[in-house]
Amino acid sequence: MTNRMRPAPRPALLIAAVACTCSILAAPATARPAGVTISPLPGTPAAPPQTQISFLGAGASSFSAITVVGSSSGRHRGRLRRYASAVGASFVPSKRFSPGEHVTVHARWRPSHGHTRRLSTAFTIATPAVIPLSEFPSTPGTPADVHSFLSQPRLHPPVLTVHQAAGSGSAPGLLFTGPFFGPGQYGPTIYDNAGNLVWFRPAPAGEDAADFRTQTYRGKPVLTWWQGHTVTFGYGLGEGVIAGSSYKTIARVKTGNGLQADEHEFKLTPQGSAYLMAYNPVQSSLASAGGPASGIVLDCVIQQIDIRTGLVMWEWHSLGHVDVSESYSKPPGLATNPFDYFHINSLTTDSRGNFLISARNTWALYQINPHSGAIVWRLAGKKSTFTLGPGVQFAYQHNALWLPNGEISLYDDEGAPPVKPPARGEVIKLDLTAKTATLATQLVRTPALLSFCCGSAQPVSGGNWMVGWGGLPNLTEFNAQGQMIFDAQLPRGETTYRVYREPWSAQPSEAPAIAARTSAGTTAVYASWNGATDVASWQLLRGVAAGHLSAVSRTPKSGFETVIPASPAGFYQVRALSASGSVLASSKVVAPSAG
Repeated sequence: MTNRMRPAPRPALLIAAVACTCSILAAPATARPAGVTISPLPGTPAAPPQTQISFLGAGASSFSAITVVGSSSGRHRGRLRRYASAVGASFVPSKRFSPGEHVTVHARWRPSHGHTRRLSTAFTIATPAVIPLSEFPSTPGTPADVHSFLSQPRLHPPVLTVHQAAGSGSAPGLLFTGPFFGPGQYGPTIYDNAGNLVWFRPAPAGEDAADFRTQTYRGKPVLTWWQGHTVTFGYGLGEGVIAGSSYKTIARVKTGNGLQADEHEFKLTPQGSAYLMAYNPVQSSLASAGGPASGIVLDCVIQQIDIRTGLVMWEWHSLGHVDVSESYSKPPGLATNPFDYFHINSLTTDSRGNFLISARNTWALYQINPHSGAIVWRLAGKKSTFTLGPGVQFAYQHNALWLPNGEISLYDDEGAPPVKPPARGEVIKLDLTAKTATLATQLVRTPALLSFCCGSAQPVSGGNWMVGWGGLPNLTEFNAQGQMIFDAQLPRGETTYRVYREPWSAQPSEAPAIAARTSAGTTAVYASWNGATDVASWQLLRGVAAGHLSAVSRTPKSGFETVIPASPAGFYQVRALSASGSVLASSKVVAPSAG
């Protein structure tokens, strides 16, 4: 992957692979010493043909005698490339593997203390499938559904209408959304509690944005989101984007091994890597789910990506760990359509590095061992490890999170099709010894809603919860007692995959925008600064010449675009002022035009 954050190149370690007569069966987990994890994980049944071999947990110089052999394609030469964010390296083959073949990997590893050990893994290459792809149609709206600004004529995000104003009990922060499917432009969008636009970046034509939030990258607060195409099978084809506090793009992060990043999760680590997901259509048997012996399945893939190099550090596939028979969905009637049996839609980690993932179409959460990839336990679904107490059962859920007290939260869609409405936020308490799950809290809007997709339930400060209702245009904040304390709505037809309430302070690198209009002898100046969070007021300057302007008024900031009354003049300029009156930035100088 080409990445804008690529570091100074390091010399590659050239490895010549030789033929091997070893068995092509999967190596047992015990064959991999603790401290080194090899991906693809042993027994992976659907690795992409462009797969690299990832060695995570030991330095590149500690590996030797790496052999990579395909049962059809033979030996594979390549180079060993080091990770920037962790100890480890990827062997990048110089040619692709053949679909359907078995691959064996052997290497020698010499730890800093101890004797040389042998490493091995074996996996199968997927037979890729081609499926028809199309994007969701959008819902048209009215001009009242979409913002228009004279000072920022290229910005047309949807309007956010506040139904219940935020009170003193609301958590601090702004509202982070990524509206799509409805009227207006799509892209990462920030609103304040009054529904005013704070920042918006239009996505390229035909693309949308999802999972827009704040995170930390290399010790600094950043904005992150997924951007790409959402297809009608319910997943995305795109990449992750990281932007700094000036809104300049810092990095674009892609999945590796020939896959494109899905929209459901883009999670950074403190060390400088990122977790992303991908949906990969492959040929596979659907017989255990009542389908044909040869069909198309969407294999759900998790990848840990080294942001600076773009290398794949770790990879997990749903096929091989969860059988298609565990799905509550039915195989498709058309042989050309894929069976979306799993539909992974969230990932988080606990303090020990264990993964918690959510799969929409198995109605289950899974804890995964990060070294072996094995499933430690299932919560709900057809093979639940836990006995579910009253009210725990969920369906088509999203956004599973581990909470600091050990409980688990999620967004319970309950559709579509409807199962047990309404949609809700849900908190579950697990007893790992007794293997029971009990309902701790639920968050239900009044009037209640039923969501057909997406959604999120975010714990925020003060014990509050911010709930985005996914396939519906609503967003609601609840207090610790489950009472609604803020409620707002995007236009009809709008979807926002997740909604976050996040503290955020920023000053854009771009200058404030200005427009001046004269009509019937009256002049008004329009001032805005897309993304600025610290503007308290606007100072107006005017004059007969562009180089000779004087300050004439000061107007409190009002919404995204402030309208400033002005006396006739040849030229105008505005300055953004902080609460203390200091100048934050100045606009360009403009002449008025007819309104």
